[in-house]
Amino acid sequence: MLGTLPGFLGVAAFAGIKFVGYSLAVTGVKHFEPAIVAAATKVAAVRTGFGFLLGPPATFLGAYITDAMFFRSGYSPFQNAAAYGALFIARIFIWALVFYLFTKKVALPRSSSWLYSLLGAVVSSLLDWPGYALAIAAPGKFVIC
Repeated sequence: MLGTLPGFLGVAAFAGIKFVGYSLAVTGVKHFEPAIVAAATKVAAVRTGFGFLLGPPATFLGAYITDAMFFRSGYSPFQNAAAYGALFIARIFIWALVFYLFTKKVALPRSSSWLYSLLGAVVSSLLDWPGYALAIAAPGKFVIC
């Protein structure tokens, strides 16, 4: 099966979209939550880094688990949605880790932390669309078989 992977420019475009989106999202959260005192760009840089470190393994693990649990009998149109749902759950926990790291000295209420983490996961998911579109449109793709 023939496919492509984004090259360096595609990965940079994807990371740029995520970083800018995360910066704007954290700026919005900081208006409601004084416990986050770090610069929005610092939080966004850490979250983008975690996304690149933990995103691919979480995606592949989610795809494997959903395939093993629900779709052993063959391909289902819900397979991608289930794998993306698993990735969404992973994103909630990644955002929770980020908020924990940046609010250790000031206690952030647990309910607020999980709400912000859920909103962060929504933002992360929405940023996939323009990020992916730019990544596949950028020159320098790698063709794989």
